[in-house]
Formats: sequence, C-alpha cells, structure tokens
Amino acid sequence: MKPRDERTAVPRQLDLFAAEPPTRAQVRAEERRLQDRYDELSVLLGLPPARIVLSGRRATGGVIQYGPPHVIRISLHMAPEDRDQTLLHETAHAVCFQRYGVDEGHSPRFWAIARSLGVERRAAPETERLREVRAANARYTYRCVGCTNEWSRRAPFGRARLCAACERKGRPSRLILVRRPPRRTGRQPRG
Repeated sequence: MKPRDERTAVPRQLDLFAAEPPTRAQVRAEERRLQDRYDELSVLLGLPPARIVLSGRRATGGVIQYGPPHVIRISLHMAPEDRDQTLLHETAHAVCFQRYGVDEGHSPRFWAIARSLGVERRAAPETERLREVRAANARYTYRCVGCTNEWSRRAPFGRARLCAACERKGRPSRLILVRRPPRRTGRQPRG
C-alpha cells in the first residue's frame, strides 16, 4: 500500500532547515550574544529594554514589536553577520519609535539613524529558506516586456500591471503572464 501522501498527491510541507537545525543550546547562545549587543546599544542610546528572539519561522530579516518591552524577532536562517545587521536595523526602528512615534517606518530619518548605527544594506539577505519558500509559492510568473525581468506570485494580479522599475525610469511597460498553474481537468477521487 502507498503512503498517504502519494495516494492523495498532497504537497509536502517545506522543512524549516535544509540541513540539520541548530541545537537549542546554539540558538540560546546566539540569542544571548544578540541580546548583549542590544543591551549595550540601549544604554548608549537611552532605549527601553527589548527581548531578542531568534525565529525559525521567519525566512529572512527581522521585525520589531513595540513594547514595553520591545520584542525583536530575527530569522535563524541568516548568517551571524546578517543577524547583526538585522539587529542594528531593528534597533534603528526602536530609536525612531522613541523619538518620532510608531509611523516613522523606513523614512529618510530612519535610514540616517540606521546608517549611523552601522547598517550597510537596505534589504534583508536572500537565504536558502527564502528561495525555497518563494519557489514553493511561485505559481504565476510575469515578465516585463520592457526590461524582461520576471516576478513570481502565489496569486494572479486582478488586472493589468505596469513594471514599477520601468515606470520609475520614465518608460512604463506592461507585465505579461508567462506561467500559470496547470488547469484541473476534473475532480480527483479521494481515498
């Protein structure tokens, strides 16, 4: 008898880690290292306390939940130097929150503060986990007829779209659908 997954053709869930996941002790040690770094910065900048959490659920980057105390979640799938950059990025959000309020986002003031803290990149790093998630979710692929770049999406656009990159350069160009999921020809029997 075939295993249930093969009989019902249910797609398997992605594993969280391509290789062996880090041990709990390794995760706790890395959280402690990042926590110590934040605590140093918070004393220098007069920030309120925050709790640093490494998350295997985030494919890349980080997020801050304003407190008290703030909670900063950072992807476990990134390299240690990328985690450091993400911590500095989220610390810049904490500074902006304290000085200007919750709506500061990624404004020019935010980026000035982030650069002063040592943030070198503007986007989260591409991780293997993120590539896997994108590949699993890529059902519809669109191509720009102007620059020929391609984008994949889980759901189709509801109407015609222009390429944002081409439009910013002053030469609007349409996106065309180049791949979609195969149509089902009928119901598959269950069981």
